[in-house]
Amino acid sequence: MLERLKKLSPEVKVGISLIVLSIILSIYSDKNIVHVLQQNRGLIIKILLLTMLAVCIATIVHFLIPPDYFKKYLKQNKLIYLVSASVLGILTPGPVYAIYPIVVILKKEGINNSILVSYITGQTIFGPARIPFEIGLFGMNFFIYRIVLSLVMAICAGLLYSWLSKVFPDKK
Repeated sequence: MLERLKKLSPEVKVGISLIVLSIILSIYSDKNIVHVLQQNRGLIIKILLLTMLAVCIATIVHFLIPPDYFKKYLKQNKLIYLVSASVLGILTPGPVYAIYPIVVILKKEGINNSILVSYITGQTIFGPARIPFEIGLFGMNFFIYRIVLSLVMAICAGLLYSWLSKVFPDKK
């Protein structure tokens, strides 16, 4: 049985752990779990609908970005490329661990590290899957402010990396 548990993906292990923890908490809690679920039914339905929308958006964005775009436009360390990498990072769907294989390949292709930092920062700070949640839960103004701030932070991260790598050179 332990061998089968070891073969499970980290996501499944976390999911199982959360279910077990929820069961333990519901047993020892003085609140009625059915009552709590009924009180939060509207929020639960809203989150499920937003999750379905987020998955659709992430899939669409994934198919809209051509795979050779990175290699073609992002080899030089220019501000426009930091902006492009930041925007592409923001548009890249999926969890951050899923982009590291892409980043390793881009690094092997000769993409500058500061551009990679902007890309990773943009993807980490923002992602298309979060759009329906943020608009649905916090409103359009919140979403607009967050996307502008995310873009600025990703560009600044690339610029800071470029400056720091001149002061403290890194391995290329």
